[in-house]
Amino acid sequence: MKMKFYLIVLSLLAVCLWGTGDVRAQSASRSMTVTGKVVDQNGAAVTGASVVVVGTTKGTTTGADGAFSLTGVASDARLAVNFIGYKSQTVEVGGRTSFNIVLVEEATAVDEVVVVGYGQVKKSDLTGSVASVKAEKLTDIPANSIDGLLQGRVAGVQVVNSSQDPGASSTVRIRGNSSLNGSNAPLVVIDGFPWGDAGDLKQINPQDIVSMEVLKDASASAIYGSRGANGVILITTRKAQENVTRITLRQQTTVSGFSSELNLWRDPVLMAMLSNESSINAGLTPTYIGATNANGVYYPSIAELQTTWTTNTRWDDLVFRPTPVSNNTTVQVQSSNDRTMFQASANYYLDNGMYIEDTYRKYGGNFSVEHKLLDNLRMKASANITSNKRHNNGGLAYWRNPIFPVYDDNGDYWLYGAQDYSHPLALTDLQKNDSKGLDIISFASVNWDVLPCLNVMAQFNYKHGEQITDKYFPKKYSETGVFNDGYGSIDNWKDDNIVFEAYATFDRTFAEKHRLTVMGGYSYENYQSRSSSLAAKGFINESLGNENLAAGDSETYSIGNGSYKTELVSALTRINYTFDNRFLFTFTARADGSSKFGSNNKWAFFPSGAFSWKMHEERFIRNLNVFDVLKIRASYGISGNQGISAYQTLSRYGQHKYFNGGKWVTAIGPGYQSGTTGQDGIYALWSGIPNKGLKWETTAQVDLGLDMSFFGNRLNVTFDWYDKRTSDLLRERNIAPSSGYDKMWVNDGEIRNRGIELTIDGVAFQNRDWRVGGTFVFSRNRNKVLSLGNAVQTGLKTDLRTGMQYEYYGNQSEQFRAYTNILAVGQPMYVFYGYRTDGIVQSLAEGLSAGLSGDDAQPGEFKYVDIYDGDGLETVDENDMCIIGDPNPDWMASLGIDVSWRRFDFSIFFNGVFGNDVLNTKRFDQPSNMPMRWTADNPTNSYPRLNANRQTKLSDWWVEDGSFVRIQTMTLGYSIPFSKKDAARKIRLYVSADNLYTFTGFEGYDPEVGMTGIYSGGYPRLRKWTFGADFTF
Repeated sequence: MKMKFYLIVLSLLAVCLWGTGDVRAQSASRSMTVTGKVVDQNGAAVTGASVVVVGTTKGTTTGADGAFSLTGVASDARLAVNFIGYKSQTVEVGGRTSFNIVLVEEATAVDEVVVVGYGQVKKSDLTGSVASVKAEKLTDIPANSIDGLLQGRVAGVQVVNSSQDPGASSTVRIRGNSSLNGSNAPLVVIDGFPWGDAGDLKQINPQDIVSMEVLKDASASAIYGSRGANGVILITTRKAQENVTRITLRQQTTVSGFSSELNLWRDPVLMAMLSNESSINAGLTPTYIGATNANGVYYPSIAELQTTWTTNTRWDDLVFRPTPVSNNTTVQVQSSNDRTMFQASANYYLDNGMYIEDTYRKYGGNFSVEHKLLDNLRMKASANITSNKRHNNGGLAYWRNPIFPVYDDNGDYWLYGAQDYSHPLALTDLQKNDSKGLDIISFASVNWDVLPCLNVMAQFNYKHGEQITDKYFPKKYSETGVFNDGYGSIDNWKDDNIVFEAYATFDRTFAEKHRLTVMGGYSYENYQSRSSSLAAKGFINESLGNENLAAGDSETYSIGNGSYKTELVSALTRINYTFDNRFLFTFTARADGSSKFGSNNKWAFFPSGAFSWKMHEERFIRNLNVFDVLKIRASYGISGNQGISAYQTLSRYGQHKYFNGGKWVTAIGPGYQSGTTGQDGIYALWSGIPNKGLKWETTAQVDLGLDMSFFGNRLNVTFDWYDKRTSDLLRERNIAPSSGYDKMWVNDGEIRNRGIELTIDGVAFQNRDWRVGGTFVFSRNRNKVLSLGNAVQTGLKTDLRTGMQYEYYGNQSEQFRAYTNILAVGQPMYVFYGYRTDGIVQSLAEGLSAGLSGDDAQPGEFKYVDIYDGDGLETVDENDMCIIGDPNPDWMASLGIDVSWRRFDFSIFFNGVFGNDVLNTKRFDQPSNMPMRWTADNPTNSYPRLNANRQTKLSDWWVEDGSFVRIQTMTLGYSIPFSKKDAARKIRLYVSADNLYTFTGFEGYDPEVGMTGIYSGGYPRLRKWTFGADFTF
């Protein structure tokens, strides 16, 4: 035992003496001055490159000519050379005093490293469909959220910015919609942490992003099992580089304005004349006749408006900011040495909306540290903290009648009668709709290279989110307040998410031609959420608003709270085998166990397999001297979707207030039905019936791909064809009220998405001064509902003319008194269902002969078409409804062009969506369309007459072509030269335009709407001019 102890002591002593000798040797090495020049592959000077003596803080930066000089450098030292966008280099001094260092661009299209689930791989070794977007192409775009940066950049990815509210997120879809009631959003993974669904990424600062990888096919996404059915977006955030100290300041100031003229009612005379015409056509008394109505409001006559009436309020001038200014400031600090790398950033973002007092503020901080404990043992830790505040003032009534004044004679807000819920300035001052949020995400990992061929990784992630929303709607000035005699509420929500993962990776090459990489791991996720809400109505004293909910009527108090918890346990593996660097095989599998599902279906298995052949490695292809890369890919796999709430397989209780004896009573249970009538008996069914057999949605996907590169990898082409089928759809089915419940979750139905994707990118021309490059992206997806389950059990309706089975989707439209969208077997999701029209009725006889009756048969009304003859009646009724439009685009395309000349750079990006229909609910509300309306003197066949009593039917007249091409971004930048004596390493100034111009035939303000294709006005889309400056020190 003593002998072992002495041997250990002697070994440690030897190590210490060896280290001492090394130090003495260094101290003994001679000191010298070294000079040199840093250039790129074309021989052009690299200005601002970092040159640091490894292991010391001694360093400098290259000047405008790429030259550098360092004194006091040991003859056996090493120089680390770094510059953004180029591979780092370490050069041995070796007693030399002069150096010419050539930096190589960070990566070519072939050998760049792409992040995949639980690992990295060279792009040339990919077997699945993975698209990569690098941050340098995105940093100039004025965006508050990551998801919007992807729009048009990746084939097969549809990003819809349907809301322009400050802080609003986008809707993201990869290869179409695959679920009816479950989630359709792709999974987002940030630095290995499964963040959640895309579309809620405001918490991450886009300036902290290094790259985004999009996993589109099953072979790439199946490693995420039950959350990979909708695709996966992998986000890598910025980390420090080795032996680099850098400070970066990015400042963006954005000035916004309307992208096109608003079509508003500003002429009171025209508005009054049209209003009277509408009333007369409906057989009603006109409004503008110089009389006071029942609300005590005086409406002048047309003659008065033309002569003596002086009030003409431009409400849009009062409601909109003339040129809202937003700011985005980010400071980043990086520092590192041989052992430790540290990075930190801080961000402040202010988004001022177009409406007055409509703002979104975000404060964020991010830091990460990586430390090499041993040469083969590394530790990482990071945290991201974001706080946001939203003051919501959107949706103000900029369409308010211009004859109404702003103030009354006493200086108070003028009211339309005793109560008025459309006065925009009163709402701004007195209505409250604010929210505050906090998000924290932290990460820690240990990475151990056990052997040269074996790596073990363990990581722990924690995410905390919380939000509080305060609302108060005054009883005189808001619609909600008017109908509730004042309404106030406070809503709280918070959640905690813990993820622990551990996996090992074995990577070894055998006999030079056989490379085997095997990864196996374990994952555990715990999610908990709590929420509470307080609300009251009937406020006697409104002075404190929702700060004193006790001032409301006690019988209207509403108190609610809830909590739920879910767990997900997984085992996963991936096996990659490469033969002779030509044939590549990938097998992935994941087994997920989820607490969301019943005891019989808690576990599911999600496998996938892929193959690729590097044909360019074959002699017969090399001899052609055409291809740098020629690779074919094929994959098949199954992934899942568990996008439902917790406890759907269990019996759930709820509570609801109902009237009994004229008083509110609270009932608790699975459901309540009253046997009384009248006011007593207002009841609701709560929660849902359990379904212990509920299981996962499964998506099976086939993908065939082709990758090609030409002309020294200057032209790259990627093509994919896919067939994606989702079965066992998670759906809510209506059930008989006699059960005491209203709905239950079931697995029913099947959806298919099939399409092609094409990406072409490259460099057309490049020399010492010029570089011209571009990217073209094209995708076409065909969505089809293959089944909606058993027609009887699900209560499907049948189109009597075609036999098509369908069900309504969404909520009824108040304007049309009907559902606008349906899910129909054999059709794309969300198609419009209504009546066909054949112009405008020109005479009563024509209307009656067309099967119309009543007011619908009058001249000037829509001429609906009787297309169903099975009832033997020549009348237009609900049996004559049919599919009248499809909101899904036929194809999407984008084109980006990048040009640089010396220190100037220019880029322009076009994005287009084609073949989609939009239901324009505002088509007949535009003043510019009024001259085209039907009148006896103008019997047009395009627009109907004005009719205040028209029972508007949903028809194809309201459906327009929503195709558009948008100049999405355009940027001009300039990099300022400086000498090596300057503190700055890089300064770039630029101006960028967003939403510059839209080419479209759509009559509304903007054709980009949500997935269901409904245009209802809403927040106007803005054109933004961003002035930016990047400083690197």
